Amino acid sequence: MNFEIDVSGEDLLEKDYTICIANKDGIIKGFKFSNDLVNILSSRYGQGIYKKYSKSQKGKATFKIRLYCIIVHYLIKSLKTKDISLTLCRDFQGREEDIKRNLNFFIKEIIGLKLDDRIYFDKLSQNSNAHKYAYLMRKDTKNKMSTYIKISLEDLEKWLKK
Repeated sequence: MNFEIDVSGEDLLEKDYTICIANKDGIIKGFKFSNDLVNILSSRYGQGIYKKYSKSQKGKATFKIRLYCIIVHYLIKSLKTKDISLTLCRDFQGREEDIKRNLNFFIKEIIGLKLDDRIYFDKLSQNSNAHKYAYLMRKDTKNKMSTYIKISLEDLEKWLKK
C-alpha cells in the first residue's frame, strides 16, 4: 500500500508544524507540534541533553531529521498495515539518504515491516491527501480533527537520547 508523507509549516521546531501520512483511499494520520513540545525540545537540545547532536548547524539539521523520522515511525506504526511503500515530499533537500537510513531502521528493525527500498522522494501534487491534510491540520487551531496521533515527549526522547 503506497502512502505519501508531507509536512506543513516553516520549520520543524515551530509550533503547529505538522507531519501527515495519507494514501489515496482516505487513510490519514498526522502529528502536530504543540508550543510546549517545541519549547522543551529546543531547550533540551540547547542544553546538550541530546548528546548525539552537536550544537552546530549540521548537528541541529541532523537532530531535526531524526525527530522527523521518529514521528514518521509512530505515524506508520499507527496504521497497522503490513505492506507499505512511501513517497515523501522533498521537504529536506539534500538529506534524503539520512532520512532513508533512519526510516529503514525504524520501519524494518523496530516495526518489522519490509520496505525493500520502497522509499521515494518526489514533489507531491496539490491534490495529494498528505499535502492537503498536512495544511488542514496545521490550520486546525482547536485540534478537532480525528486524524491526530499522540506522541509523548518520552516517546520522542526514547529515540533522541540513543
